[in-house]
Amino acid sequence: MVTVVCTRWLDAFPVSYVRLLKNAVAANLNRPHRFVCVTDNLEGLDSDIEGIPMPDMGLPLAHQKLGCWPKLSIFAPGMLPPDEPALYLDLDVLVRSSLDPFFEQIRSKPGLHVLREWNPTLWNLLPSSLRPDRGVQGSILGFIPREQSSIYEKFMADKTIPSRYLLDQDFLTEHVSQRSYWPVSWTASFKWHCMKYYPLNRLIPRIREPKRAKIVVFHGKPRPVDVVPLGNYRWGTKRKFGFGPVDWVRDYWLRYDPTWTEPSAEKDIETEPRARAAA
Repeated sequence: MVTVVCTRWLDAFPVSYVRLLKNAVAANLNRPHRFVCVTDNLEGLDSDIEGIPMPDMGLPLAHQKLGCWPKLSIFAPGMLPPDEPALYLDLDVLVRSSLDPFFEQIRSKPGLHVLREWNPTLWNLLPSSLRPDRGVQGSILGFIPREQSSIYEKFMADKTIPSRYLLDQDFLTEHVSQRSYWPVSWTASFKWHCMKYYPLNRLIPRIREPKRAKIVVFHGKPRPVDVVPLGNYRWGTKRKFGFGPVDWVRDYWLRYDPTWTEPSAEKDIETEPRARAAA
């Protein structure tokens, strides 16, 4: 048995994200597993999702909203089966093919298994071995719980950590001495690998589909659901943006969340007129 775990706290993501991720994991994991959500609100979870109350970490509200510090609760002693491989996934990742290799790597190598933080777009012109190592990107973590409980204990012992580090992944970068990166080809960043900067995004508006990636990670803007609805609306940031649905993300969303409903009108979507596209 293996464990796939996610976290949800405050109102950052609706409970439907947990259902969607659970369904995508079930379709792409060919081994017995439990799907766990560590959360501060068990209400609304499907019956086949194992909800675990998130421990009180003594975090001020500001540090719950910024830095993803509650995510570190997955390392608390006794939170997960101690000797079973665990794979943590952020709620806004897209699982597109087999997760079995992730568990094979967890079993074959000791330490914490993490994404290597991506480099900005121009660095992709170089082989990955020549790009600066920016440390941990925290969207996909693999570990044996018993071996990594010291992460939680170290965090709880020093209340100044959220003030000294901008993000939880910065803390992990500095304090996890034994870490292994997932193979580069297994993952893709929607922001860095699928989108283009203005004005190239106006000349070539198609959003690239990273077909080889087992998992596509959304971080920052947009979130996956921002590019799902039908309609003529703008999403993204000032320099990286697109319009309307991204077909392959929409197909994924409709496949794994059968309860999702189309917004009743375009005004229900966060929109920005095309006239301001160059802003």
